[in-house]
Amino acid sequence: MEQLFYYLKVSWFSIKRAPLPYMLTVLILSLGLGVFFSNATFYYRMNSDPLPDKSDKLFFPMLMLVPYQCSDCKPPPVLSYSNVAKLDVSTIPSAKAAMYSADGYLRQHAAQPPTPVTVRITQRDFFSMFDVPLLHGTIWADNQARDELLLSKATAEKILGRTDVVGQQLLLDDRLFTIIGVLDDWQMLPKLYDAYNRQYLNPVEDVYLPLESGYDYNYLSSTNSSTFDDADFRKLATDGRNKALHQLQYWVQLDTPAQQQAYRQFMANLVTDEKAAGRHPSAEANQLVMLRDIVRYFGGESADIKAFAIVTLLFLLVSVFNASHLSLNRYLSNQYEFSLRRALGANRSQLQMQLLVDMGLMSTFTLAGAAVIAYGCTKLMNSLWPANHLFAGWDVQLMLALAVLTLFCSYLVTLYPSLRASFGSLNKQLKE
Repeated sequence: MEQLFYYLKVSWFSIKRAPLPYMLTVLILSLGLGVFFSNATFYYRMNSDPLPDKSDKLFFPMLMLVPYQCSDCKPPPVLSYSNVAKLDVSTIPSAKAAMYSADGYLRQHAAQPPTPVTVRITQRDFFSMFDVPLLHGTIWADNQARDELLLSKATAEKILGRTDVVGQQLLLDDRLFTIIGVLDDWQMLPKLYDAYNRQYLNPVEDVYLPLESGYDYNYLSSTNSSTFDDADFRKLATDGRNKALHQLQYWVQLDTPAQQQAYRQFMANLVTDEKAAGRHPSAEANQLVMLRDIVRYFGGESADIKAFAIVTLLFLLVSVFNASHLSLNRYLSNQYEFSLRRALGANRSQLQMQLLVDMGLMSTFTLAGAAVIAYGCTKLMNSLWPANHLFAGWDVQLMLALAVLTLFCSYLVTLYPSLRASFGSLNKQLKE
């Protein structure tokens, strides 16, 4: 420990002897690391797996059940109510849920100003499939229509001022609903269960309503919907259930390869039966997309973030090169001191230890500077791309990654000077 303090003291004297080159080295390296880390954070979070234990078990089935001829078309990303009913017949999945999103207004009573909320209209298996945590209450007993809803924790606190509100009633678009559950803190990032149309960038919903109730009360989809006949979107209770009005996303949980193969065969048989009945003339083009591949399938990956990540990586490499050049200049200015220590008996391992301490000290200053710069860059990116603000958070794992990257870059910056100091010709160094 005493030797370590000695090395730190020598490093500090070296910094005080030439503070400007040292500060420039730290600043350049901090700038490169901070800019790169802020962009890498977005890229990492947007491409992370929110359900690593289930991402290979949750699937998004799409059927080519359309009333027109098409030989090379992709199946529609959303299904009609009747399509979902046909898929629901299968007992192969261990869980399944149809869903769509809508907008609404929530308040305690008619005299209170309404608060706009996002509504996830879905079925009971949604919560188990996507590991949605429950803080209070329970979910619906079945998939029947009922005037019951669940709230997110933030919405319960905003509207009612607390979370223990099970049994209370609220007005959702002037209809009275009973609260049966409140979710715990939950933010699925990215929100892969709603990946179509880049909805995976959005926060999770405020209110959760049974699917049948959503159709009974004619809740329009707030995202993607289409129809192949004269269906009226405002009449979900009738046209939505009986006509080709497509707005439902459907997820199934298939835990084993055997289940997955059986479900693909079930989908193929279903399309074959529909074609035999003369309802859908197109060739089979079914898709069963895994959860972790859903964003790539829809082509929704953010090209901006990917491009910026590449550019900032190049910027980091340039910063490391420039910082290494400055570090070499510092070595040349202190070359006589290194040579004198070697002449007095210091061996190469002692010199290497001194340089490692120098590197550790520089890494500490650089890490602090990089964190400040990364924070500022993140704030700037949030102002330029507000939709990406959910992906700006740091956790322990990311901070450790920044620390390791800083140590690695600091090592690269000091690598050549340390080799010159330890293995150069002593006579030549003393003459210089």
